[in-house]
Amino acid sequence: MLANTFDPHKASRRATWQSPNGKYHNQIDYIMVRKRFRSSVNIAKTRSFPGADIGSEHELVMMTFKLHLKRVKKLGHARIKFDLEKLKDPEVAEAFHAMVGGKFAALTILDADGTDMDTLINTFNTAVTNTASEILDKHRPIKKPWVTADLLDLCDKRRELKKKDAEGVRQYRAANQEIKKGMKKTKMNWIEEQCQDIEDSMKKNNIKKTYQLVKDLTSTKQGRTSTIQDNDEKCLTEEQDILKRWSEYCSELYNYRATGDPEVLNVPPATDNDTYPILRDEVEAALKSLKKGKSAGADNVPAELVQAGEKP
Repeated sequence: MLANTFDPHKASRRATWQSPNGKYHNQIDYIMVRKRFRSSVNIAKTRSFPGADIGSEHELVMMTFKLHLKRVKKLGHARIKFDLEKLKDPEVAEAFHAMVGGKFAALTILDADGTDMDTLINTFNTAVTNTASEILDKHRPIKKPWVTADLLDLCDKRRELKKKDAEGVRQYRAANQEIKKGMKKTKMNWIEEQCQDIEDSMKKNNIKKTYQLVKDLTSTKQGRTSTIQDNDEKCLTEEQDILKRWSEYCSELYNYRATGDPEVLNVPPATDNDTYPILRDEVEAALKSLKKGKSAGADNVPAELVQAGEKP
């Protein structure tokens, strides 16, 4: 498509060539763009410029072009977060252990056949994640700690009723009222439970837990740090002073030159002559020492699922 014909400019802005005697003016020079990029052309600023001194009978033709590129999404690994809180229920934990134990039987057969390690790892991860999907299901993010699963299900039902007919509108309003009452009730119950936990922690002289509970109950989240300290431990409140202090801190942090011992790099080369087997007790001890509450890796298998599949 011809970009400098999109808009009816005046004649002096359309002409791109003039005869030597200056009597005739024609539009014979064009800027061509693909049809798909037409919306990226600034029509008002796509014209000829007769005042440019270029030493030619042709006029300068210019275009302002703003390209809108589509963001390419990187195909990363999809993380799955399971509802690990259900494992605290003894019945759910027992059902998970029984199901995953049955799927682990295939690993014994593969190991006996001399299958390579990658296949065993993939089979193990698949067995754990499939069992977690069936028993635990995915974790639903909860912004407020007092919101229960029943209220979330009711919110889903309300969302479906919003686009219905007149009867659906009436049901939507009823569900909305029920959600408001439920939110208020569960919030009060949660506050009472928190206060009771604070009293129990104080009676047990658990100062750390008491402080954390009080902080969670009374603190309000702030979008940014309002004050910081400089090198002289003086509080800075002005925005420019805070930005300057952060700049100084980052400069000091990343310009630090550490002097290490080069002898630590002199490591003997690895060999395949390791005759010491890995003991079962060592594996069990390693499983028990895994920390809970940590994010899962690329295999989507957190420590809680591995420990739940262990023999009780």
